[in-house]
Amino acid sequence: MTFSSANQNTIDPLAAFLYHPDMTHDILIELTWELEKTAPPFEGNNIKSPEGLYRHIIKKYTVKGAKVFDPFVGLGTTMFMAEELGRIPYGIEADPNRHQWVAGQLENWTHVVNDDSANIARYEFPKMDIILTCPPFMSRFDKWNPLYDGDPKHAGYDAYLRRMTHILGKIPPVMKKETLLILEGQNIVKGNQFTPLIHDIVKSASKSFKQVGESYVKWINPKTDCPLTTLLIFKKK
Repeated sequence: MTFSSANQNTIDPLAAFLYHPDMTHDILIELTWELEKTAPPFEGNNIKSPEGLYRHIIKKYTVKGAKVFDPFVGLGTTMFMAEELGRIPYGIEADPNRHQWVAGQLENWTHVVNDDSANIARYEFPKMDIILTCPPFMSRFDKWNPLYDGDPKHAGYDAYLRRMTHILGKIPPVMKKETLLILEGQNIVKGNQFTPLIHDIVKSASKSFKQVGESYVKWINPKTDCPLTTLLIFKKK
């Protein structure tokens, strides 16, 4: 297909400032936790990110007409905010129900394909101005692997991380030289079980990218299980 261009952790902000690798990125961002768009009937709000976060990122890092790509479209927050702000959305979503629901509400609906994001090379995407996504999260204590739609042959956290590394490694060809990859990340805490997902996503991304920044989003009136979100900022090597 050819396309036209139509943390759960407590932080010390001072320490984050002193060790931040790229001082052009915000260290601490304060936003109100608010879901503006209702999830579709087949889905809950548990996988949705607040629209205000993606609106903030797109406005900060892109200009009107920029091409915005999300390899894990989910419920379309990146896509919807890109169009709202006069940018051009592109994306891949593996789940057919989510894909249909998102594409059906976009002006640029043909830019969103229903496929596994590991197959990005099948599509002649243009060079993007930013890659912005919240990848599917997984606990290291779970077996159901969201990157394989729960296929038991690929169960477990180690398989998830290997697949994440593989998928992220397919993204650089659609990036311009200075394009940023920004990943939303959160560590997972369930009772006394802790998954260092931020550390592990950074490790996966670092096979193909160089980390150039990290921003912390402090939520005003947050969900009880999500007082803090981390933005992991990379450039391709």
